[in-house]
Amino acid sequence: MERDEIEVIMQTGDIRLIKDINARLVLNLIRENKVISGAELAKITGMRPSTISNIIKELKSKNLIVNLGKGESTEKGGKRPYLWGLNQDAAYVVGVDVELGEITTVILKLNGESIYKNVFKTQKTGEVKEIIKQIEQTVNQSLDKAKIKTEDVLGMGVAVAGVVDSKNGIVMETDITQQLNIPFRSLLGKKFPYPIVVENNANAAAIGAKWVGSARDAKNFIIVLVEWDCNVGGMGIGLVLNGELYHGANYCAGELNVHLPNLTTVINTLRNRLHEGKILKDYADKLHQLDVYTVIDAAQKGDEVARMCFNILGHHIGQNIAPAIGLINPEKLVIAGDISELEEMVIEPINKEIEMITLNLVHANLEVTTSMHGRYSVAMGAASLILNEFFKVVLIKKSDIVPL
Repeated sequence: MERDEIEVIMQTGDIRLIKDINARLVLNLIRENKVISGAELAKITGMRPSTISNIIKELKSKNLIVNLGKGESTEKGGKRPYLWGLNQDAAYVVGVDVELGEITTVILKLNGESIYKNVFKTQKTGEVKEIIKQIEQTVNQSLDKAKIKTEDVLGMGVAVAGVVDSKNGIVMETDITQQLNIPFRSLLGKKFPYPIVVENNANAAAIGAKWVGSARDAKNFIIVLVEWDCNVGGMGIGLVLNGELYHGANYCAGELNVHLPNLTTVINTLRNRLHEGKILKDYADKLHQLDVYTVIDAAQKGDEVARMCFNILGHHIGQNIAPAIGLINPEKLVIAGDISELEEMVIEPINKEIEMITLNLVHANLEVTTSMHGRYSVAMGAASLILNEFFKVVLIKKSDIVPL
């Protein structure tokens, strides 16, 4: 990382704020490098060694970093430098994915490592009061099972399908209730003592891909969150442009209102071929018992009809996302949701459609990949929202500063 790229915006007159910005910058560099010495931190940031020493003392006193021993001496000799690393157990973040009849929770360490994950089946309700109660119960149960104390929680990210004003924590419109403009963060704030961030589910998955997933090395990427079961076929889109989540003017970026054929529709088109599937043939007379997990499992075990299902779905996803690929020209396209477990089985038809619809130069260097976290993609992203805020440093380039 070049010094020119990490010039910190200083607000003169507020020493406490400057100190906090510097400390956050140093903490972030320790996180990124995993192991680093004070001398290296001084060289990268341009800060004085004494300043770095004071910041290290501050971070160590807050239990945010740990001493990892001593490094090698330089060619000129001298004392061996102390090496520092992030204390991944200093605090924990909670991620919650809220769906109708289901709440998924994860708990991560500061380094993004998952220590707990679970899917809770809940009673389907359109009452906001009941949804908040369900979140409270599942989160508290998760913390109890993971043996995490409330005071050790850095914050909680909550992801909901729909249009979300993430700045104010308001769920403007969602399919889990008919109520509009729900002050979700405020309502949850009455139940939990730590900071809460509320975000759209596809946007949360995008932050997860950036922090703990398949797009850590990409500055411009699109994530497609596929919702697919017997009754639902749709996809949400999250956009990360120049390393930052893009919400749009009214928090509606990515809301293309795309309808994919649901599982029942796809199975019905292949009804006459079910006998060819070594697993799905047993469901020929009981299609109502099929669910997406059964079909995913069958596809992974080589069932040809199940594989056809995801080939059909992949082509539909590719046709619908290709215009966005042409518009944004991203480095990566990440497929998230339950079907991401199938990897190449869905990537191949998606790639074919993108190559047919977009210009060669548009897709020439495009990498299409799947989420690393399958059905936990959104919850992992929700937890990553807190990491994203905690480690965020306001940066500008020196070259952008115009002398007065």
